[in-house]
Amino acid sequence: MKALRKIKAGPGAELVEIPIPTVGFEDVLVRVKATALCKSDVDVYMWTPLVASANYPLPLTMGHEFMGEIVEVGKSVKNLQVGDCIVGETHIPCENCVSCWSGNRHICDNMGVLGRNVDGSFAEYIKLPAVSAIKVDKTLLPAYGALMEPLGTALHALTKGEVWGKSVLVLGCGIIGLMAVHVAKLLGATRVYAVSTSPTKLEKAVKLGADKIINSKKEDMVEVIMEETRGKGVGVVIETTGNEVIINKAIDVLQKAGRYVFVGMIEENLTIEKFMTRVVYKEIVLTGIFGRRIYETWILLQEFLETKNIDFGIFIGAEMPLTDYEKGFQQFSDLTGRLIFYP
Repeated sequence: MKALRKIKAGPGAELVEIPIPTVGFEDVLVRVKATALCKSDVDVYMWTPLVASANYPLPLTMGHEFMGEIVEVGKSVKNLQVGDCIVGETHIPCENCVSCWSGNRHICDNMGVLGRNVDGSFAEYIKLPAVSAIKVDKTLLPAYGALMEPLGTALHALTKGEVWGKSVLVLGCGIIGLMAVHVAKLLGATRVYAVSTSPTKLEKAVKLGADKIINSKKEDMVEVIMEETRGKGVGVVIETTGNEVIINKAIDVLQKAGRYVFVGMIEENLTIEKFMTRVVYKEIVLTGIFGRRIYETWILLQEFLETKNIDFGIFIGAEMPLTDYEKGFQQFSDLTGRLIFYP
């Protein structure tokens, strides 16, 4: 089969022929119908310092957001069968550690991660442990299915922030930020503020339901938010930028006992200024999320999917065959939606 592989440390990747994976007792073999390009995949492709420090095993098939059809099941798999359509949960729990046993499979102590330490979805086929295969309706468009994993990340961030009945500030309008803007109102947020430096992405945020957009290059985010909220600030911040300056500014518009949810990758150490007065004395809750809760986030996501209140189409930025991967990586930063590859 064809697979886009990270062969060695350093920038780039290669489309190569490798054997179709052999399934184990608890695995399924999936023919990939569509797979999406994530910023973290771009980081692997570019071999950023954060990626280089992770010591991923190479060579490795890239990619982790996908939908496909099961073509073979392992002998111990009971809940899935050939012909089922599934989307992939990127995190592969071991089911045997303290984190898994305490309801935190998504941050398993021995976790496998597709496209990082386990071969991923930028290929014609992927071998996936059944524990990480989420069955979906066969009528779901493959491109939409490939978007469910990042949408689940946004949903996890919003539920961790407990946004219902609160105003929400979303920092960054990349795909996760835009998804958070779109879903926040479905979860009962009262108002949604979106911050970005990109006019195009801010325009999209308006289409997705943002009540107020702020271009942080041209406006003072703190002044705008405090004026909009009559000095009260917001109840929840969803952070997707990894930008230290923006992160610090957002603390000043977060209400006492507010919740600050970190989603974005932070390349360097993060310094929070005047920590005691701005965080401790205000009893702000600082928390992170990593992927989706297995399986709570997926159950809620399926419920939203059935209501048809989520517009998946608006999150697609471009579509192309996997053979055009170099073009896709070049275009990624200019898109306001996910790039979908078809192996």
